[in-house]
This record gives sequence, C-alpha cells and structure tokens, in this order.
Amino acid sequence: MHPADDVIRSRANAALKRGALGARGKEDGVVLLEGERLVRDALRAGLRPDLVLVRDDRADLAADLGLAGARLVAAPLFERRGTLATPPGVLGLFDRPEPRDLDDLAARLAAEGPALLLGIAGVAEPGNLGALARSAEAAGADGVVVVEGGARPFTPKALRGSMGSLLRLPVFEVDDVAAVDAAATLHGVRRTAAATRGGTPLDEHDFGERAIVWVTGETGDAPPDLAGCDPVAIPMAGDVESLNVTVAGALLLFAAARQQRRT
Repeated sequence: MHPADDVIRSRANAALKRGALGARGKEDGVVLLEGERLVRDALRAGLRPDLVLVRDDRADLAADLGLAGARLVAAPLFERRGTLATPPGVLGLFDRPEPRDLDDLAARLAAEGPALLLGIAGVAEPGNLGALARSAEAAGADGVVVVEGGARPFTPKALRGSMGSLLRLPVFEVDDVAAVDAAATLHGVRRTAAATRGGTPLDEHDFGERAIVWVTGETGDAPPDLAGCDPVAIPMAGDVESLNVTVAGALLLFAAARQQRRT
C-alpha cells in the first residue's frame, strides 16, 4: 500500500503532465493504454511500463498488477486523465510495440509454410481497425499489414477496439499497397481483396495456403494498387448492399483460415 503522502494531488505534478501529453499523442515511442484489461495485456505481451497512473481508491490494483512503480492519483484529478469520458481506474504509458516495416514483412512472406495476413488500406475509423485486428487474431492470422493514409494502429481507440490484439500480433506499417503487392507476388502469396460487388462468391474462392486478405475503407472504395488482387464478394440476401468493413473482414479471414486448416 502506498502511503497517503505519495498520492498525487497537484495538477502541476510532472507525472500527471506527462500522462496528459501521452493522452494527446505527444509522447514519442509510447502508447497510451486505458483500463485494467489493456494494461494486463501489455504486461503479458512483455511491453515495458514507462508510467502508470492509478486512481488512489484502486491502490489494490497497482499491487495486483505487480506495478511497484505505479503512481497513485487523487480521484478528482484522475477523472480528467486519458481520452475516455469515464476514465477507468488505471492508465499507462507503455513502450510502443517493436516497429515492423516493409523489410520485416518481406522476411515474413519469404518464410516457408502456410501464411495468413490481414491487409488494411484506407480504413479511417480507429475502432474499426482495432476490431479487424481482433478478428485477425481470432482467425489465427500471422500478422496485420496497415497502409499509411488511414487510421493508425497504436492510437488509444484502435487499441481499445482490438482488445489487446494489436499488442500481441505483429503489425507491419507500410507506405503503400504496391510495395506489399510486389513482395507478395515475389514470394508466392495469393492476394485477395473484399469487393462490394462483382468478384468470386466467398464460398467458391480459393484463398490458397499462403494468403493476404485485404479490406479497404468503410465506403468500399479500393486503392487502385489493389486492382491485381482477386476480388471476393460476400453473397447477401434481401436488399442489403454491403456489410460493415469489420464484419466483411472477419468473414473473409475465417473463410481463409478454414480452408488452410483443411489443406
């Protein structure tokens, strides 16, 4: 138990100010994690805690998490921390997961054996990006490729949406789709892209045992560089024209994973 005089009670406190900078994305090399679940996920993933703030009435949580260096914050001050309207009892700045780029992706694609990757291009909503990563982990994917120009993977909202998946999966951040497409072609990885219309029906498509499944922006507009991918459409009944990008991505990922298990 932390002694009472260790509780932060001043807005001028340096740790409190640093936490505020992290919440606004102004601290390089760290990610903001809000809530017990994400903090536990980060610790299990081996990420190093840089700063952890705990509401003073949850001092037991700091002990339970094994965070001897956590700082307790008086409840009235803690309510103004983080990005949520109702902050949880703990938030932390953790070292950002190891960055992976196109060279790392090419090395993964060059490895022998089955492979399943999720490609995300032009998805604007961070929560959707996070949910897609969660589906990728659940389907058994080997990693997530995120192309610049859309939501970023290590923002608070994306991390919350992923429920920790973005902390556990390899995340490859790349400049453009064309470079990924070239690497996939070189190493015999089949490229599939979700299509709102046209394309092979999902239940007839052969994803292959080495596959990258692309999903694109919420409007369904695909980058021109995905023109070389095999378009796959999800058959739908009634007057429904399209599915939410996270639902469509999950259906394609699980279909690809199911095929790979069978072969």
